[in-house]
Amino acid sequence: MQNGFIYLAVGLSWVTSIAARSKPIAIPAGILPNSGFDTIFVAKCALFISFILLWTVGIGRAFKWLFRLPVTAGQIVAGILLGPSLLNINGFYFFTSPIYLFDNATGNVFSLVSSDLFIFFIVVLSSVLTVSYLLWLAGHETDVKDIIKVGTTAVGAGILGTILPIAGTVGTLALLFPSWYTLVQSMGLGLIFSATSVSIPVAMLFAYKKMHLKSSKATLGAAVIDDITAVVLLSIFLILIQSGTFGGACSVALHAVSHGCKTVPEALLYMLTSFILLFSVGFYLIPPIISWLKKRHSTYMIASFANGIMLIYFAGAELIGGLAGITGAYFAGLFHRLGDHRHQAEKSISPFVNAVLLPLFLGSIGLHVNLQQLSLKQWGIVILLLVVAILAKLVGCFVATYAQNIFSKKKNMQWSALESYLFGSSMVARGEVGLVIATILNGAHIISPDQYVMSIVVIVLTTIAAPIMLAFGFHQLDIMPVSQQPADEFTLNVGLFNVVGTSQMFSIIVGMVEATQKFNTIISLSEGSKIVDLEGYGVKIILDPDDGIIFKGNRRKIESILQLVKSAVAQEVSRLSAL
Repeated sequence: MQNGFIYLAVGLSWVTSIAARSKPIAIPAGILPNSGFDTIFVAKCALFISFILLWTVGIGRAFKWLFRLPVTAGQIVAGILLGPSLLNINGFYFFTSPIYLFDNATGNVFSLVSSDLFIFFIVVLSSVLTVSYLLWLAGHETDVKDIIKVGTTAVGAGILGTILPIAGTVGTLALLFPSWYTLVQSMGLGLIFSATSVSIPVAMLFAYKKMHLKSSKATLGAAVIDDITAVVLLSIFLILIQSGTFGGACSVALHAVSHGCKTVPEALLYMLTSFILLFSVGFYLIPPIISWLKKRHSTYMIASFANGIMLIYFAGAELIGGLAGITGAYFAGLFHRLGDHRHQAEKSISPFVNAVLLPLFLGSIGLHVNLQQLSLKQWGIVILLLVVAILAKLVGCFVATYAQNIFSKKKNMQWSALESYLFGSSMVARGEVGLVIATILNGAHIISPDQYVMSIVVIVLTTIAAPIMLAFGFHQLDIMPVSQQPADEFTLNVGLFNVVGTSQMFSIIVGMVEATQKFNTIISLSEGSKIVDLEGYGVKIILDPDDGIIFKGNRRKIESILQLVKSAVAQEVSRLSAL
């Protein structure tokens, strides 16, 4: 049960040897503090967490400001700098005072360094809640109708973009390093590089003001399909390991997985049972309960309900079906969407996750990365894996667009080489889902600690490479003759609202159009921005912390929305004047 809990918590810190220690610390079952934590210990823990949070957020913002890189990459780098690679916060004298834990079962007393326990707490908190929420949000933003609408190009690019990194990684490592990597390890690394982040490409395209391009719209659909495929393949991969399909690999995974080896039929039966339970609860219980809460005027409880169901699904998928816990969290978000059309839970949960839990999670990832432990040969493999990761996404998008050109004769459906390049470049950046998969596989001992570090470095490098590749493509687009360039969307920036508050005004505008327009999707970005896409209306409403509220799309429809807002605000002001 203890090992099952470690896997459920997504590969917690003890198994990866925190800081400079050569051996991980194992805490026996039954250990409890004999008299609780004193106030000095709690104060130091608070200071430790605040230091990591502020450092991570600050460095992430600096990376965005100085290098125009995604905040995600900067926050991981911040954790790496704070970890054993450079500063080694775990060895700071102020945080190294010992803490004594008393084992009630044996009477033994164990001594730990305080900073170890601090990092353990951060990893438990951010891994369980943040990992669950990231996949819950991905499910919540998935609309089956949207997947149908994005067309075969985006679907093909999403599926190929998941399969090709796995095939490329396995083939490359088997060809060049047959004795260094087992098949399971190679497949695990391929899975890590298979998932494209949804938020990172959207943030980059928004920063370059290129959201109106055909390649950008295809990226949104392909990235979602990419993540779905990666999550499904991860679950299948874990089931095959449990069934002993890869031979001795099952015994390795059993260090972190509590299900034991099963035959393939047994594993499929467990998976089928879990899916029946997840889908039954999702279809027949979650939407009615949300509707009941709305009727009882208890909408404030929707977020708490969503959190509870999210964690139950996360745990249930792993404990019942032997699936990856993130698969359950994804389906929890997907089913929650059926009842929460106005995104009440997402609006309540997202600010805290983006402001606190996500930076802590990304920072804690970096804290486990010790670049000093990589040899020169391993750095060479990192560069090789980076090339494979980039080419796999580019090739997948080029194949999908080339197939579209062959089977479609409509001129507006044709893709140029530059558009295909922009499409592929925007899919290069890996992000949260890749980090989650890496943490799971590391915690399950499917990949080694060195391979985990290498995979994190590759993920960071892809987030650095993607903006550079996009900048080159956009430069080529800008120097094209004007007649060949795609037409720009109408853009209206209404700016910041210092009195009412920009986020409050954004909520007011969204609330006014909510009654008459159905949302296609809401995408939350790590920088705090939001994009609301009004389905069938051709308008996007964007909240940007720096630039304020921005409208993009059909000019006449934007003007009608603004007129609606003006009339509603005028009515409210007139009510105040009449008092």
